[in-house]
Amino acid sequence: MRKLLFVAFILLTFLSFSQRKKKDVVIPQTQEDSLKLEGVLVEAEKQLILENYAKALENFHVALEMNTQSAATNFKIAEVLAKSNEGQKALPYGLRAIELDPANKYYRLGLARIYQSIGFYMDAAKTYEGLVELNPSEENALYELAELYQLTGRKDDMFRIFDQIELHHGVKEEITREKQRIYMKEGKLDKVIEEYDKLIDAYPNESSYKTELINFLIQNKKLDRAETEIAKYEQNETASSRVTIMKSELEWMKRNYDESIKLLGEAFKSNSIDFDAKFQIISNYILLSPNVETKSKLTGIAEQLANQFEDEFKAQAFVGDMLYQDGKSQEAVNYYLKAVELNASNYSVWQNILNVEADLNQYDSVVVHAERALEYFPNQALLYYFAGTGHLINKDYNKAVRMLEQGRKFTVDPNLLTVFYGQLGDAYNGLEENDKSFMAYDKALQNSPNNDHVLNNYSYFLSLANKDLDKALKMSTRLVEQHPNNPTYLDTHGWVLYISGEYKESRKFLEKAASLDEDGTVIEHYGDVLFQLGEIDEAIKQWEKARDLGTASELIGKKISDRKLYE
Repeated sequence: MRKLLFVAFILLTFLSFSQRKKKDVVIPQTQEDSLKLEGVLVEAEKQLILENYAKALENFHVALEMNTQSAATNFKIAEVLAKSNEGQKALPYGLRAIELDPANKYYRLGLARIYQSIGFYMDAAKTYEGLVELNPSEENALYELAELYQLTGRKDDMFRIFDQIELHHGVKEEITREKQRIYMKEGKLDKVIEEYDKLIDAYPNESSYKTELINFLIQNKKLDRAETEIAKYEQNETASSRVTIMKSELEWMKRNYDESIKLLGEAFKSNSIDFDAKFQIISNYILLSPNVETKSKLTGIAEQLANQFEDEFKAQAFVGDMLYQDGKSQEAVNYYLKAVELNASNYSVWQNILNVEADLNQYDSVVVHAERALEYFPNQALLYYFAGTGHLINKDYNKAVRMLEQGRKFTVDPNLLTVFYGQLGDAYNGLEENDKSFMAYDKALQNSPNNDHVLNNYSYFLSLANKDLDKALKMSTRLVEQHPNNPTYLDTHGWVLYISGEYKESRKFLEKAASLDEDGTVIEHYGDVLFQLGEIDEAIKQWEKARDLGTASELIGKKISDRKLYE
């Protein structure tokens, strides 16, 4: 009912004002007219606040019929239409608002933004320029105009507006940054420096601008000017560690690396520079290291940092990486272990630990750390591989099989799956479960037919089992064809030939293997084939040599004492 009464009120008001039209100009004539108009405008504003744009527009149009000379109402209609994404329809009302009140800067700003919203950039620029002519210091218009010129690629006009802003409002950081960005793109480094100078003159107490300038000068090899600025900065600032860092960077650019590192070490002793800043600095230095010697000295600085911030995972892991790259594997592991004590959920550090320990043949540690890592990453196949391999090398074959069988289920990489099956073949062989061993080797070769490790062990264990010797011979032949100077592979091929009874052919490969490798097993095999060929004295000589090396079979002593072959 209230809604119907209000609509009736609007209609009556409209009729009242319509009766008083004269040459399409209508304005309130009485206090009653003004009150009615005020009511309509209040309702329009309410609907606008509620974002009921259609109702707001309806009421503003009624208000405009009640006062056709209202610049404010015209502007409001333009505003509502613009909010409704009807910029084209908004334009006549925006223009009319300015016509009725040409000095109102908000109407001009609003019209310019409407032009921008519908892509009429030239008209928007003209509108802003008109406003700036009326109000040369109008900050909003100047910024909007500069942005518009930037958008349309009118660089010279943009710089002209920048100058006008600085003339009326002083140097502004955001404008300086934009100028510098453009100058950098154009390669005008001197202009960039000029802008820094202006910024520093305008804000003499802002030390960050001074350090930015110095860093810029250093990075762009303006070293004489940088040295001058550092001296000036040092006179006025108490942050000595910051000055020392800048001196270090300057010396670095001069290629005085030892002096630079010395200054860096001094700066890092200070607590005034936080960890993140120090970490970023040392990372950059190491990245730019010109040689191994310099990198090694920087690693020493990194170790100082890690010792200074013992609770920082990033520092411990980073030093571990640096030491590992420097060939200091054991020291690297120590830092990696500190890192995982701080954050055990970083998989890559665990992987680094296991890689290094495996390289160092520390398989007891490999087992411990792989199984601990599995507590955090139970689906990572590589961790099962490390654990299984550790148990395999330690001859704990049951645990090796358990780990490797479980790990292969998580393996999606066919190359890694080949490795798993190869290790499983070895582990089952250790358990004397030949059928499972040979089945695992077959699966490995399905994925990778030329896998050296599998070809070698599979053919060798087949020969020991005196089974499928033709298959063993084909595999070992392929192996020595690919690696004709590998003593392990030569020994395997020679032994397969030996078991097959081809002693003369076997001798060729075993003799070559023995000449390449001082290994007791290889030399014992060579002695065995010599014995089979009737060269007893030479066979005894090779057996004695194998015995002295300490890696021959348990029967070696009996062979020598009895001058007889035992197999």
